[in-house]
Amino acid sequence: MALKQIVAVIAMEKVAGSIINKSLCEAAGGWLALADTEVGKRLVLAFQEESPLDEKFNAKQTMEEAGIKVSVMELNPNNAAVVRRFVKWAAPSACGTKGTSIGFSDWTGAADAFVTDLFAKRQLKPVLVDYTAENSAVLKRNFLEAVDTATWGVLEKGYKEGYGANATGLKTEEDIVKALLYGYSMVGFDCSDKINLALEELSDADVEKRYEELNEVFRAAMDASYLKAEFKVGNDTITYTPEVLHRIVMEYGEAIMHVQFIYNSYLKNTPWDIDFELSLSKPGKVLTPQEHYLIANELQRNSIKLSAICLDGLLDQEALQDNLQVHCEIADTFGYRLSFCNADLTIAEPAKAVKYLKNKVHFKLGNVLWLTALQLIADKNAMLMAEIAEAVSLPVAAAAELAVGTEAAKAYAVAYDKVLNPEKGDLHAKVKAFLAAEQAAYAELVVKNVDSFLKLL
Repeated sequence: MALKQIVAVIAMEKVAGSIINKSLCEAAGGWLALADTEVGKRLVLAFQEESPLDEKFNAKQTMEEAGIKVSVMELNPNNAAVVRRFVKWAAPSACGTKGTSIGFSDWTGAADAFVTDLFAKRQLKPVLVDYTAENSAVLKRNFLEAVDTATWGVLEKGYKEGYGANATGLKTEEDIVKALLYGYSMVGFDCSDKINLALEELSDADVEKRYEELNEVFRAAMDASYLKAEFKVGNDTITYTPEVLHRIVMEYGEAIMHVQFIYNSYLKNTPWDIDFELSLSKPGKVLTPQEHYLIANELQRNSIKLSAICLDGLLDQEALQDNLQVHCEIADTFGYRLSFCNADLTIAEPAKAVKYLKNKVHFKLGNVLWLTALQLIADKNAMLMAEIAEAVSLPVAAAAELAVGTEAAKAYAVAYDKVLNPEKGDLHAKVKAFLAAEQAAYAELVVKNVDSFLKLL
């Protein structure tokens, strides 16, 4: 006989404490929920017979109440992984190549899933984890901790509409393997180190000399594919001269081959759907439409299934300002989305990108949670704000001056490492303690700021 919900809840609350109602869900014949206990939040499971779910949890205490077994567990990595396995909506899922999604970087680990309420009423998907190897190194917080935080937050909110988790900006095979092991739904690969920027300093004649050293059959195939041809993308046409083509091949050839190796080695045959995002932005290099088209075309010809190409508004402002529409048209031609890193700092009119891409776009609001935390600190704790300003060598900013899109916000956003790196002092601990004490106010302000961006779509 199935365990009734009301009976399970009574037993859970007598053993553990107040159940967080939105988190209550049926799993493997029992009932699972988060509870507020005397020692903080805990995971609670109620069941009657031997439970395959209970056997997977660790760091637990099991008691019996009115014939119901109740296990109380710590919120640790093992138990988060078990939740993702048995409660499917608590696990990240791929976004695919259609629709609009919004990504967040929770650098403080304090935002939980505050924004999920905003997405229940919109045709948008939240990517609650957008985490880079750089974030991990600065924050001393690994990729597993980031996805676990989202898991607990989604469970607490009872958000069943689906969310993504993006391990982005990855450059090493080791980081890709970790992301796959931890259940990330999107892998963002950064191949910018393989782009040969030294070619930018060479004359066309010098580039041609190097190009002539390549295999003759390969050169003939590239020339035949791209020269004397016109490639229609939306309302635009892409063409190549020998000088332009050969320079692109020499600059991006190694990157294209490396992407093929990574994809075929790790992402081609995953047992679950996963998004593959490619980052091409690099300081000192503006991505041209000709470069974008050739890269996309060569990857498609080699059966690489891209979900998105990522452009960083801080590094590629010219590409986004002068050629946004044609870059969107190229992505649409090849059937993947564009994702925009630092969209909250650099894209004033996101509706344009949504229109150009026919709603197939991913905006990364990587800074909004951190800037919201700073706004709250500026409003409620002037002394802590002064410490932060001194640490980042910037003028003390008022809450209004830290609104997304302002120059002060940009300056404070890129200096986050000087505040949140545990090796640089105790500021990170002070910030986290403040946000824990002001959780309700922080949640309210996060929702307000994110909603302001969503209304622009």
